[in-house]
Amino acid sequence: MKKTLVLIALVLVLSASVIAGTLAMYTTRIDNLTEGSTVAKEFMLLKGGTDTFTKDVKIAPGETVNWQFSVKNYNGAVVSETAMNLNCSINAAAADGKNVIAPLVVTVKNSAGDTVGTVTSSGIIQFNDQFAISATGQEKTYTVSVNWPGNGTNDANYAGANYGTDVKVSVTGTQI
Repeated sequence: MKKTLVLIALVLVLSASVIAGTLAMYTTRIDNLTEGSTVAKEFMLLKGGTDTFTKDVKIAPGETVNWQFSVKNYNGAVVSETAMNLNCSINAAAADGKNVIAPLVVTVKNSAGDTVGTVTSSGIIQFNDQFAISATGQEKTYTVSVNWPGNGTNDANYAGANYGTDVKVSVTGTQI
């Protein structure tokens, strides 16, 4: 019996040492191995340097008034860091307290001289453009022409202080 107890004790000691050596867990810790952060990209859409719109410009049959406006994707050295879709809207409507000058034709052209929209009398011209992603700032210039063709038949019906047409421009930029 003594021999059996010694043998069982020896087996337990060997088993414990084998289990302790092979089932041991080793832990190593590396603090602050790496670090990262994010910063928002710049998104710029501002009124450009070109704006020749004037209020209460008088127009008569046979005349054309041209205005220009521009938008840009930079402010000084800070440039928009994303590509951008532009949604442009030019609204021709009756001025406050007046009737619209019905024969007027409002036309919008881009900087290449391509017509992007036309409306007669009143209405909304909508068109799209875009700023490609670029490290340098960009500016888009548009020309709005207000023309009174003057056909001579009913032009006198729209003369005087009771008639006026407002032209308002709005532009929305959306990240591509």
